Amino acid sequence: MAAGWGAVYDIGRWIVAFVTFPAHEDVRIYYVAAQAGLRYGWSTIYDIPTLRSLSSGFAGGQTNIDSSATYISPPLMAWLFAPLTAFPEPVAYALWAAVSLAALVGMWHTSAPYAGLARFTTLLVAVALWPVLDAFYRGQPVIVLLALVAAAWWLTAHDRPLAAGIALAFATALKPQVVYLVPLALLVSGRYRVVLGWAAACVVLAIASIVSLGQSGLQTWWQTFQLVESNAEHAYFTLAYLFGFGLVTYSLLAILGVAAMAVAWKRRSDVDIVFATGLLGSLAVSVHLHLYDYTTLVLAAWLVLRTSPPLWHRLWLLVAVVTMQALALGLPAPQLIWDAGWLAILVVSSFFGSGASAPATRPAIASDARAGT
Repeated sequence: MAAGWGAVYDIGRWIVAFVTFPAHEDVRIYYVAAQAGLRYGWSTIYDIPTLRSLSSGFAGGQTNIDSSATYISPPLMAWLFAPLTAFPEPVAYALWAAVSLAALVGMWHTSAPYAGLARFTTLLVAVALWPVLDAFYRGQPVIVLLALVAAAWWLTAHDRPLAAGIALAFATALKPQVVYLVPLALLVSGRYRVVLGWAAACVVLAIASIVSLGQSGLQTWWQTFQLVESNAEHAYFTLAYLFGFGLVTYSLLAILGVAAMAVAWKRRSDVDIVFATGLLGSLAVSVHLHLYDYTTLVLAAWLVLRTSPPLWHRLWLLVAVVTMQALALGLPAPQLIWDAGWLAILVVSSFFGSGASAPATRPAIASDARAGT
C-alpha cells in the first residue's frame, strides 16, 4: 500500500510537470545534438556554438549550453534521438518517456523476484523512488540502459553469451560511468565469452562513432569533455562530495572497486550476484554521477533479492528507500554510506556466510516460472 501511494505520487508529479512545462533541459540537449548531426554532420554534436544556436528557438529560455548543460554522451544517444526530431520537442519528450516506461516494465518483467502481489510491489517501489522519477523527468537514458543490462543478465543466465555481450555493449555506450565494472565483474567470474561479445560490440560501436565524428568531432568532444569535468557539480553525488579529489578519495575508490570484484570472483557461480556487484561497484567507484544514476540500484537490488538473502540483508535493502529519497534533498552522504555498507554486507556474506560455499537457492526463479515469466 505504501509503495502504491508512493508510485501514485511520483506519477502525478511527472504528469503535473509535463502539463506545466512539457520539456526539459536534458531532453533539449539530446534533441539539439541529434538535430546538429542531421543538419550539419555528426562531427558537430559536441560543438557548443552549434548547440547553442539550435537551442535559441526553444521556449522557456532553454538556451543554456555550458559545462553544466551540454551534450557529452557517446554518439549513440544522439543517434537514438534522431528519429524523435521529426516531432516538436514536447512530443519527443513524451515519446521518450513512453520508451523509458516500456524499458522499466520490461526490466521488471525480466529480472524482478517473487510472484503475484509481492512481485508487483517491487515495481511500485521502483516507481516510488525519487531517482527513478528524476530519470523520467529529465529524460535520462539510465532506465533504457538498465533494461539492456537486464537483457544481458537474462541472456547470460540462458547461455547466450555473445548476445549478452552485445546488449551490455549498447548499455555501456549510453552511460559508461554507471556500468563500467559490470564487464570486469563478468571477466573475474570467468564468463569470457560474454566479455568477448561485449568487447567486439564495443569495438564496432567505437569505430562507428569515430567514423561519424571524424578528427574535428573527436577534438571537439575532447574539449567539451575537459570543460564538463572541470565542473565539480558532476561529482556531487560521489565520494568526492565527502572527501574532495585527493588521496583519501582515490584510496577509498580503489578499496570499493577491489571489494566488488572480490565478491564477483567469490560468487562467480551466481550470475545474479556477479551482475549486481558490477552495478553496485560501478556506482561506488564513479566520480561522475547525478541523482538519477542511482536508479541503477533498483536492478542490483532485484537481482540480489532473487538469491533469497537473509532477513537482515533484505532490511538493509529497505533502508535504501530512505537514503534514495534523501538524495532529492541534496543529501548524498547517507546514500554513499549505504552503498559502502551494502558492499560490505556482500563481502561478509560471500566470504564468511552462506554464499561462500555454493550459489544461493532459487525459490524466486521457481516463483517466476509459476508466474509465467
